[in-house]
Amino acid sequence: MTTVETARLILRPWCADDLDHLLGLYADSELVRYISGGRPLSRERVVSMLEHALRQWREYGYGPWSAIGKVTGAWIGEIGLNEIPDWPDDNKVEVGWELHRSWWGRGLAPEDGRAALWFGFAQHHLERIISVTKPENAPSRRVMEKIGLIDQGTRSYREGVAVWYALDRATWEISAGPRTPATSDEIVHDDDASPRVQQSATAKFCTGN
Repeated sequence: MTTVETARLILRPWCADDLDHLLGLYADSELVRYISGGRPLSRERVVSMLEHALRQWREYGYGPWSAIGKVTGAWIGEIGLNEIPDWPDDNKVEVGWELHRSWWGRGLAPEDGRAALWFGFAQHHLERIISVTKPENAPSRRVMEKIGLIDQGTRSYREGVAVWYALDRATWEISAGPRTPATSDEIVHDDDASPRVQQSATAKFCTGN
């Protein structure tokens, strides 16, 4: 398990203890407007999402993070990498973000979206990372563009139309570059946009998986 620290947040892997936090997050009708048309996600769906995330961390060493405020210690949402099994393409790992509304508009999604890209490309050598949303979801599309993802157009997906963005590792390395040795157990950078990595910090926040 790997926890990543950015300028304002601690990003740690999901664990079983996160279920109530996730249920609360996905009960917000405004937050799920582009996910379920504004209908709160059922407990069964959220449990399935959590089980999928835990499986990714066990099998691949990456997955969604819970975002914890450094100053307040508050659980403010989820962000990170997530495999989309039914995406109609060979590259199925998505970078995404869902934060409680009280934290919107502070630039946290771009800051930590960049950390997720770094984690996927520099630490796990993924060839391509995508991001998918509804065409009308302008705020998420702006974040995708801010972190360097490139608009790939629209395609049919889940009985609707999705817009998708993508970034290849080769392109990312030119613009951002692997700024740290990937073998280090704890990585500290000189600038606020770059992450600090701690391999064994998960137990600090979760009682178990």
